Amino acid sequence: MARWATLAVLVSLEALGANVLAGRPPIAGPVGSERLVDGVVAFDGEGWNAPSAVILPAQVSVVWDLGVPTRLAAAALQGDNNDAYVLSVSQDGAAWTEAWRAPPAGPPGLQTRTGRFEANGRFVRLTTEGGDGAFSVSELELFDSPPWPWSTPLTHPRWAPEHPLDLLWAGLLGAVTLALVVLPRHARRWWRALVALSLLGFLGYVLCRTWESSGIAPARLNWIRAVVASAAFVAVLREVSFRRRFPAREGLVLGVLAVSGVLGVVCFLNFAHPQFWDAGRGKHTWLHHYDMRTYYPIARYFDELRFDGVYAASVAVVAERRGGFESLEGVGLRDLRTHASVTVATHRAHIDAVRARFSPQRWKAFTKDMGYFIAGMGEGNFLGSMTDHGGNATPVWFLGAMALFGPLDASDLTLWLGVAADALLVLLGFAALFWAYGPRTAFLGMTVFGAMDFYMFGSNWFGAALRHDWLALWCLGLCALKKERPFLAGALLAWAGLIRAFPFLTFVTLSAPALWALGTGLWHQRGAFDWKAFLAGQKTLWRVALGAAVVGGLLLAVSTALFGVEAWTEWLHKVSLLNRDNHVNNIALKTYVFPDERAWRVAAAVLVGVVMFAARQRPLDEAAALGITLIGVVFNPANYYQHVVFALVVLGREREDDSWRGAFPWLVLTAMCAASYFTSITADTTTHFFQDTLVYSVAMAALVGFELLRGTSKTPFSLPTSPGSGRP
Repeated sequence: MARWATLAVLVSLEALGANVLAGRPPIAGPVGSERLVDGVVAFDGEGWNAPSAVILPAQVSVVWDLGVPTRLAAAALQGDNNDAYVLSVSQDGAAWTEAWRAPPAGPPGLQTRTGRFEANGRFVRLTTEGGDGAFSVSELELFDSPPWPWSTPLTHPRWAPEHPLDLLWAGLLGAVTLALVVLPRHARRWWRALVALSLLGFLGYVLCRTWESSGIAPARLNWIRAVVASAAFVAVLREVSFRRRFPAREGLVLGVLAVSGVLGVVCFLNFAHPQFWDAGRGKHTWLHHYDMRTYYPIARYFDELRFDGVYAASVAVVAERRGGFESLEGVGLRDLRTHASVTVATHRAHIDAVRARFSPQRWKAFTKDMGYFIAGMGEGNFLGSMTDHGGNATPVWFLGAMALFGPLDASDLTLWLGVAADALLVLLGFAALFWAYGPRTAFLGMTVFGAMDFYMFGSNWFGAALRHDWLALWCLGLCALKKERPFLAGALLAWAGLIRAFPFLTFVTLSAPALWALGTGLWHQRGAFDWKAFLAGQKTLWRVALGAAVVGGLLLAVSTALFGVEAWTEWLHKVSLLNRDNHVNNIALKTYVFPDERAWRVAAAVLVGVVMFAARQRPLDEAAALGITLIGVVFNPANYYQHVVFALVVLGREREDDSWRGAFPWLVLTAMCAASYFTSITADTTTHFFQDTLVYSVAMAALVGFELLRGTSKTPFSLPTSPGSGRP
């Protein structure tokens, strides 16, 4: 029997295909060519001269001797995208036959090619041709039979950590997991101290090594975020596992969650490395000039720019600096009235019309402010940013931004004031989570906030002024509901919705418990339904509505008085264009799942009904939070708006009789963050955001499905009640 089992294993290994070049140094080639077979694979899209790549001089071959004639059936190569790489075989090392050609492929950087063929030879030769004359290869693998599954381009898992820094972070995750598993609740004090000091020492060493580098590559940061999210996942999982026989050490769990939360925020800050470039100063900067070159001028010059003029006026400024429009006629930009792509030559009438809106004094001030952004971005990047979609915030957002920026000329200090206001609001949101829900919820909120991938599109939002205000206010509103301050909750939620429209979804799901009570009452009691008792029982909801009406009405009145009714109609037109069009960086049902308009409308209606049903018996704060799951269903938002999913941590429970039911939302959200790492491996933006949409959709479906089950008497997550647990 053992002989048959051994034979089956050998046959299986043969079927997987062996990499005949693994670890075999070449007999001819440039210096360093032995790294072509070292198993270290870069991320597709990394620079052609990345550390893992071997630069191959033109007309220089790399040759391997396999020792004996060998059957060859497949190959995988990762090399510079715009070159061709030719694999030839020979029996004697003199006469060569081409076996496979890896053609140019994919976007810039290192890209993987694979192929199947039939060849036989003792010697293998790799040569280069075509392209731009700059050749590089990071890995070549050659198989005696096609490996399974062939969908994996290289036998080495390209998602696995390879860089020494990545391995350090992986080791830190392993150490944390081991400590959480083996350290019991009643461990001796000296043992607890030893474990804590060891983990802190290891963490300190890893952080020092990370901060030593001059910059954090995107692939590196993606891995660190995955490790941070995974550590939080393991901590939550450990706390709810084996609670009777082998309970976790609560202090260690809280410590891991606290460190994960802090590291999550640090990850959002690009691990304390500035991520933008100040062209004028020739150094990196924290300030997001690309974003604020649009929002700052609209806030300060709203009467002239409105929602359609910021790019037109920008062209006029550059034209004056150059002495005319002649050199700008072919420059592309977006017509913000229609979102069509146009050129300066075809857009001249609108450019002149926007320029005419300014008085001489206001134009002089605008020109000076735009000079600041041109200096910081460089004229080319300043003009190149005009293919974006302009400022899309509401008149209420511009009301607050005008109060902040109106008196101040464009400068680093002015933008930093807005960044500081943004940061304080986010920190206030985390503090409110601690106040309303407890430390676990707050730490997990911080972790999910920074460890997710959804806000990334080449950079994150830090350094842009007042871009997180609406999601911080949404979080604060949920906390106010939890602490039974309904008027304040309504005011905060209305304010958030009048800054960005998405938070108004929270009022939809917030009404679900009342609508369910009304519907079931009318069904069961029919003519005897007690309307007076029903209305009296909704006092909390009425107070929420009153707070929303008072504060929302005041904000609407002030913004309308200052900007005019037409500002709101212009904004509605603007966002309808955004919601209509599918963009590559959307994370939404409409863009990647139901691009057909009718199918999307039907799916959205069904899913809204499902979420409302899930919210029907939930506490008001949780019902309101479920509105977050509908952003990508009802709207067609850009990726960074999904950043607000961090507030879904309020669906978890600090303490509950059934601990798994309380922890399940946290496990889903941290797993979502960790899974996002795999979406960032590809260099293709469309593929990345399609995969991000899948990760987001699965996570939201899991949360909503769980809420559907949570309201029933029996769920698959039920466990026996453990000692000392219970609702607060």
